[in-house]
Amino acid sequence: MGSNEETNAAGTDTRPPMLVESDYDSWKIRIHRYIRGKPNGKLIWKSIQNGPTPHPMITDPPPTEENKLEMADTQAEIILSQGLPRHIFNILNQTSTAKEIWDNVELLMQGSGRTLQQRKEDLFDEYERFRAIGNESIQDLLYAFPQRCE
Repeated sequence: MGSNEETNAAGTDTRPPMLVESDYDSWKIRIHRYIRGKPNGKLIWKSIQNGPTPHPMITDPPPTEENKLEMADTQAEIILSQGLPRHIFNILNQTSTAKEIWDNVELLMQGSGRTLQQRKEDLFDEYERFRAIGNESIQDLLYAFPQRCE
């Protein structure tokens, strides 16, 4: 990873960490810590985990606590959206809550249990079929491997 990619992946005080698809588990930890460090971080995280807080009919003037909850819901959506690569954001741009974004990102990155099992089986099958060609030495195989993968 280049230094610019590392900076994006790590995030800054004003920008959440960017999801790197090959490092989803680390991103989950970093985004959670980033959110915890924000004002109302607990409310923001609660919105991501449980969905938006139901908002009763607003009266004049609106209660301060109600504003905090609504702001936390909005901030959760913004933080998660900013931490996604454009192609993933475009897939999920129809989601309406932070919880939906979070759940769909997790599904995209980890897949369903069946999908994970299929990947394991495919890798095992590929490993089982991996063979040298003819009288090919291990050195020949190593040098030929990148061309075989193209």
